[in-house]
Amino acid sequence: MEKQRLYFAVVLHMHQPRYNLTGPVHESEMARDVFNQTLHPYTYPAEILKKYENAKVTLNFTGSLIEQLNELRDAGFDSRLNGLWDRYIETMKLGRANFTGCGYFHPIFPLIPEEDRRKQIEMHLKIFEKTFGGKPTGFWLPELAFSMKVIPVLAEMGIKWTITDSPHVLNANKEMDRNMLMYKPHYVECNGKRIIVIPRDRIISIAQQSGYEPAWMKKEIEQRIQPNNDGDFLLTVATDGENGWFRHSGENAGFWGWFFEPLLHLLKNNPDYKHIELTSIDDYLKEHPPKDTVTVEDGSWNVPDTSDDGRFLKWTGGDDRQKTWSDILETSKQLHEVDEKVKAAGNDCSQKAKTVIQQAWKWLMLAESSDNFWWGSKDWLDRSTFCCSKARENINEISKTCGFT
Repeated sequence: MEKQRLYFAVVLHMHQPRYNLTGPVHESEMARDVFNQTLHPYTYPAEILKKYENAKVTLNFTGSLIEQLNELRDAGFDSRLNGLWDRYIETMKLGRANFTGCGYFHPIFPLIPEEDRRKQIEMHLKIFEKTFGGKPTGFWLPELAFSMKVIPVLAEMGIKWTITDSPHVLNANKEMDRNMLMYKPHYVECNGKRIIVIPRDRIISIAQQSGYEPAWMKKEIEQRIQPNNDGDFLLTVATDGENGWFRHSGENAGFWGWFFEPLLHLLKNNPDYKHIELTSIDDYLKEHPPKDTVTVEDGSWNVPDTSDDGRFLKWTGGDDRQKTWSDILETSKQLHEVDEKVKAAGNDCSQKAKTVIQQAWKWLMLAESSDNFWWGSKDWLDRSTFCCSKARENINEISKTCGFT
């Protein structure tokens, strides 16, 4: 009996926090060390995608990563960065790479105010258009931290779909068939706005982060997914694209050499793999739009030592994190208030004040970076505190310049 076709989407998320808050990235010893380890997974994918006509990958680059890679290129850090974005644009034109939007500084979207979400997206869309051209239809929520309340701003910003971890779809729709939930796209709605959610397979995604070979994945598909497949199933495997074995360089090493290139050969030449079709989420949705509407519980992707209870404890747990969040939310409130005053004042406020307010927004968005809370140590949380203080300095300067009391 012939196996039903299974569509397979690989989604890779690329991110680094802003290491040097007050100067160029190459002046940071930590940044130089990190980028020496991670340049391979940032630069190599374009070579693979250009080489193989049946390759397809969906990629996400955060604004803070693009910004730093550009600075490193301009500083002559590594020749692999020369023409990097041109190479990726070529793979886009060949139909082998798609790119998603994101929050510029990688914030946890459910934890920041709605207008801050909008600013993070707007800033990312600007660098996205400058880097890749056009606008993305898909969106990567940092840490896959989803809440129904983020739907309106995504929809209003032109986003069509996002990815969520499958347990949060399964838990919120227990009356529905498990496989139809995990391997199909679904609409989600909030306050009259609608987008599409794509559940990722958590088990196969976790395994991918550590490393596997095509034969293992094929076995997982045939044992766990294939018996229930109606011919339209979409297996989405979404992970960080620069951690774990992604950093292993060399022709036969890591994700690209050990898994992806061999998979491409097998998909093209081995009849046992002919039922698996590599696709992008954008391409899949053109032919297979959602047929139902679901709800999704609050939660992120799998986080060590933290339960999936929707409180995002990895980024909120403990007095020090809570104190830092209070600082961010108070700074955000002050910035919103002065921003409204500047808009109302119009030409009565100088162009300098309008420039400074953009600087204030950037400092606030830097403060919201998820990395500071993921690590949660004093030196990381102090980064958020420092950024808040810089934003407040800008707020005070604006108030003085425009004569606000």
